[in-house]
Amino acid sequence: FVPVVCVIALGALIGALAVGLAFQNALINAVSVLVIACPCALGLATPTALIVGTGRGARCGILIKNAESLEHARKIDVLAIDKTGTLTQGTPKLTDTLPLQGMSAAEALRLAASLEQGSTHPLAHAVCQAASDAGLALHATKDLQTQPGQGLSGEIEGVRYEMSAPRDGEVPQEKLSPLQAAAKSVMLLSSSSGPLALFACQDTLRESAVAAVARLKKAGIEVVMLTGDHPASAAAMARAAGIESFHAELLPEDKARLIETLKQGGRVVAMAGDGINDAPALAAADVSFALGSGTDVARQTADITLIETDLGRVADAIDLSRATFGKIAQNLFFAFFYNVLGIPLAVFGYLSPVVAGAAMAASSVSVVSNSLMLRRWRPGRIR
Repeated sequence: FVPVVCVIALGALIGALAVGLAFQNALINAVSVLVIACPCALGLATPTALIVGTGRGARCGILIKNAESLEHARKIDVLAIDKTGTLTQGTPKLTDTLPLQGMSAAEALRLAASLEQGSTHPLAHAVCQAASDAGLALHATKDLQTQPGQGLSGEIEGVRYEMSAPRDGEVPQEKLSPLQAAAKSVMLLSSSSGPLALFACQDTLRESAVAAVARLKKAGIEVVMLTGDHPASAAAMARAAGIESFHAELLPEDKARLIETLKQGGRVVAMAGDGINDAPALAAADVSFALGSGTDVARQTADITLIETDLGRVADAIDLSRATFGKIAQNLFFAFFYNVLGIPLAVFGYLSPVVAGAAMAASSVSVVSNSLMLRRWRPGRIR
């Protein structure tokens, strides 16, 4: 921009001399070109809008790490959402304990809670809370081994037990189907002697989830649910949330690979999650959102942290991104409008340096004032 303006100013000087103007008048025309084209407004157009936009987001509980993530957020084509803790409350309750062998429900719950007492997973908390409410004394567990996304195993009184999702054919389908149809997460307690008991936990959708999904879809964003649950349970939860596309029985690394698959074709893919298992997918996404209730790992990995545990805040962050870059486009228009209008007037001597200086200052003021209008942005809408 600067070299072009310098050439135009020099051309104005030479042209004015060529048509017989005095050197003083020709020099005034050239100086007027340089003054009116001062790129202050161009330099202010983007940073002022970004500063006001990120500041407004922080006041509304949307913490944006960098300008790049704010820019990508307006271009999101697909939003992948983790189910537990993001789409749902993340505080499941144990609703069913179904012994499969000659064992009481209380003893099955006692064994399961003994294994789960060292886990931080929400389903483990549900099992342990149920055992505590029942007043059960837990066994000491040795050699506890955890496989992220698959379950855990440990030794209790010389017997090796495992808590995991039931595998195909491991449990009669007539026992599983009613639980899965109710969107419950099912776990199986087993040992070397075979399956011992089924445990089903019920988590509830967040109150804002359905409305948030509807807002995102209205904005032209495809919503995809990711979960480690059985497909039948996942399908029931997706229907309740108004989500057509979902992927079930995913391990943490599967979620990351799926994000890479969704990005094919140049689509901009975002991920919203709150747990340690979500960190690989959050890192793989073009834009990542961590909900306020999430783990430290999720918040550190994500580009945008939402203080409230509300999926609607994801839609708000996208709307803020679009509003911010809309202001940037307007600012650039104002900056170029003054130049396009003022430079020809200066070249032909219709604009003195004093008026040119005032117009240049006015362009900068208009850009800053327009950026400050972002302070009027309010959450709850989608563009």
